[in-house]
Amino acid sequence: MAGGIQVGSRADARIAELIREVDTLRSFVVYSIGRRHSLDPDDVMQQIRESVWRRSSTYDPKSGTPNAFVFGVARNVLRNELRRHIPLYMGHWDQFESLVQPDALTLLIERYDVGRWMKLVAEFVPPRDWAVVGEIALADGDAERVGLERDLSIRSVRTIRDRVFLTASTVRAALAAVDADLPMTGPVIVRCIPDQGGIREVARMLGDSSEAIAKKLDIHPGSARARIAQAKRLVYIAHTVMRQEQAA
Repeated sequence: MAGGIQVGSRADARIAELIREVDTLRSFVVYSIGRRHSLDPDDVMQQIRESVWRRSSTYDPKSGTPNAFVFGVARNVLRNELRRHIPLYMGHWDQFESLVQPDALTLLIERYDVGRWMKLVAEFVPPRDWAVVGEIALADGDAERVGLERDLSIRSVRTIRDRVFLTASTVRAALAAVDADLPMTGPVIVRCIPDQGGIREVARMLGDSSEAIAKKLDIHPGSARARIAQAKRLVYIAHTVMRQEQAA
């Protein structure tokens, strides 16, 4: 047994792995539900297991980790359950309050959406980069101090920060595209790429040679090759995120 679902000896090992991943999300589910007594965390966990079980055939290891797939399913289940259990506002006073402060559903969805995109970003950047950016945040943006503590040049720290920023922007844009039910087409994926540094423009020209791109942008061929590599990485990230989310 795995949380009420039978995992027999003939069950596919991959399905069993996905079901096991659900149990790692219990604290996330409890945190997302908060004090909403009308929702039972165990019931929600069981719904997530059943949903993962039903959708397991759509999981493609090449598109992402088991955790990413299961998290996507959990996100959708939670969103639906929170919507079903948020009571309607009653009376003029409640209507007035809803105009001056975010409703509970918005706060809860934002809470686990932030956790979702941060988790995805952490999967797409090297652990050291993620740690450095975390330290910059804790240091109130003092990149120079973090560089001294890690024996990194200020240029290296800024490069790491920019790399994580580009990844985070791409992940958030891809999640927004899925939430808007946009198709996973080339133009949509390219729009997920940040416009910073002309990366999006390079992404539109990936079919061209580095020499042609360098000429069009009036930059050194070496710089063109670096931007092409960066654009390809971000296109891969946007495609992977959209594919995982749509499968969930």
